Amino acid sequence: MKWLLLGGTGYIGSRLAAYLKSQGHGVRITTRRSRSEVPRWISADEVLSVNLDAKAELAPALDAIDAVVDLAAPDEVVSAQQPLAALKAGAEQTWIVLETLTDRPAGTRPPLLYMSTFHVYGPNIQGNVDETTTPSPVHPYALGRYLGETIVQTFRKRKLVNAVCLRLSNAFGAPVSADVPRWSLVFNDLCRQAVSQHKLTLKTAGLQRRNFITLEDTVRAIEFIVQHRSAWPEDGVLHVGSSAHWSIQDVAQMVSSHCHRLLGYAPPIESPQTADLNPPAHFQFSVERLKAMGFQWNNAVDEEIEATLNICRNVDSKTMRPV
Repeated sequence: MKWLLLGGTGYIGSRLAAYLKSQGHGVRITTRRSRSEVPRWISADEVLSVNLDAKAELAPALDAIDAVVDLAAPDEVVSAQQPLAALKAGAEQTWIVLETLTDRPAGTRPPLLYMSTFHVYGPNIQGNVDETTTPSPVHPYALGRYLGETIVQTFRKRKLVNAVCLRLSNAFGAPVSADVPRWSLVFNDLCRQAVSQHKLTLKTAGLQRRNFITLEDTVRAIEFIVQHRSAWPEDGVLHVGSSAHWSIQDVAQMVSSHCHRLLGYAPPIESPQTADLNPPAHFQFSVERLKAMGFQWNNAVDEEIEATLNICRNVDSKTMRPV
C-alpha cells in the first residue's frame, strides 16, 4: 500500500512512517517545511512540501494513494499558546482536505483516518467512556480536533468519503529521535528526569488513572484499521487505546523500576501533597470496538520505556542533542 501522512513529521507520525516502511508500505509525508528544513530522521525523498490550505498543492499528493492519515495539527502545548492555530487546523484545514478528496472521481478517493483525541470528552469525564459518550471539549487542542471530527462526519454522511475518526488515548514510547519536541509528555518527561536528575518530581499528586497505549500498538492499530475497512463502525468513531489504566504515580514507579534495571539506580519519586481528601473520579476508556474488530495488543511497555531511557542517556538533557 501507499500511504500519505498529512503532517507526519511529529511524534506519532514519524513512528508511524518508520513502522509502515518496515512492513513494506510506501510512505509520503506532507509538511509546510522546505526540503532543507525537513527533520533529519525523515528521508528527503519521502517528503512533499505542501500547504494543506491550498487545494492546488494537496491534490497532486493524493495521486495513487491507498490511505490518508490526517495528523496535521499543533500539539496540546502549542494549541494552548496559539488557540486560533488549533481551531484553524481542525476546521478550515480539515475542510480543505476533505473537499480536495471529494474533487477526485468516486472510485479514486482513498480512505481517510482522522487523528483525534480522547480529550474531546473534556476534563471531567468519569465512569465508562465509549464512542457514544457525548464530547465536551474545553482545551483549544480538543476543540480543534472535535471541529475536525464534525467536518469529517459531514462529508461521511453525504457519502462523499470513506473516513473514520480515531480518538487516541495517551500514546507513549520512544520518539524516533531526541529532536522530536515531545518531552513534556509524562513518560518522556519522567525518563528524562530519571537520567538527568536521578529523581522523579511529579507536578501533581497523580492519583487519577488515565488510559495509555504504547506507540508500537498505536501505529500497528492504524495499519490494522485501514486493512479492516469493512469493519469500521457505522458512526465513524473509534477509540485507539488499551486496557491499561494507570495513575501518574504508577507511571513514575514503572520508570523508576526500569531505570534501576537498565541503569543500576532507582530514582526516588517526589510528589506534592494533595489537600483534597476526596479521591479523584476515574474513568474507563473503552476499546471494545477495536477489540471486536480483531486487533491484538502487543503491550510492549518494557521495551518502550527502556528505549526512551536509552535515548535520554545518550543526549544532553538540556538540548536533547547527542553527547
